[in-house]
Amino acid sequence: MSRKEARDGAFKMLYQLDINKNEVGKALEAYFDEYHYSKSDQAYISDVVNGALSHHEEIDGIISAAVKSWTLNRISKVDKAILRLAVYEIYYRQDIPDSISIYEAVELAKIYDSPKAGGFVNGLLRGVLRKKEGEQESE
Repeated sequence: MSRKEARDGAFKMLYQLDINKNEVGKALEAYFDEYHYSKSDQAYISDVVNGALSHHEEIDGIISAAVKSWTLNRISKVDKAILRLAVYEIYYRQDIPDSISIYEAVELAKIYDSPKAGGFVNGLLRGVLRKKEGEQESE
């Protein structure tokens, strides 16, 4: 499978875990039993899901800071899962170009939410990226 398909799987797991509050290990195991990913795709999905969950508060803080006149609670669960995935990649996965993380997040939003959601996700993630770049310059 492609990284795009693995990213789709990671999004679905983050969304499912946000809705159902299942134990991560068991949820991933069941998901991998049902959907047959390569070992490298399973490693990517596991890393992103576990990483996004372990940095949940920080990631949500980054998203909240980027939202203009909205609260995190007003963002749909679909978009939150997409944003959490993308922010995790932007901040913690140096092997993935930020532009790819943003592009793929926008595509997921268009597929699973709406074309307007794609614009929302794009704008928010561009703000996140500007903040990250500003932080790196000040270091």
